[in-house]
Amino acid sequence: MTIEDVIDTYGDMVTRICIMNLRNSDDAKDCFQEVFIKLYKHGMIEDYDYLKHWLIRVTINTCKDYRRVFYKKTINIEDVLIQDEKKDYVLLPVILDMPTRYKNVLFLYYYEGYKTDEISEILKMNINTVKSRLKRGREILKKKVGEDDE
Repeated sequence: MTIEDVIDTYGDMVTRICIMNLRNSDDAKDCFQEVFIKLYKHGMIEDYDYLKHWLIRVTINTCKDYRRVFYKKTINIEDVLIQDEKKDYVLLPVILDMPTRYKNVLFLYYYEGYKTDEISEILKMNINTVKSRLKRGREILKKKVGEDDE
């Protein structure tokens, strides 16, 4: 698998994670490039499951590095909505405003389709922590969506 194949296969996922975490399309583009530069320097990974997990972990960590230096509170939600019109983005703006500890777990669970044990492995945290953050994140979502209905 070439670097171009990896970008074609996982580029949308990396972009969504970058936009979700950085809230700015320009920073997300820079982070996207940085992730694939890191993959190039690391060397290709042949195990597809490990490659996907590695990309998610490196993307999240790279976003954290960018936030430390370039944190901005603006987001162009259109950038996120354009990525995949088949997905239901009704809750995405609410998820984007959540604390990172809930946002990453909810995104991986609902938008990337990972199971709790896989999220635990990707984020390198206890499975019970993943479950509790997922539960608490759902509660926050229900509360925020309920406020919008009133």
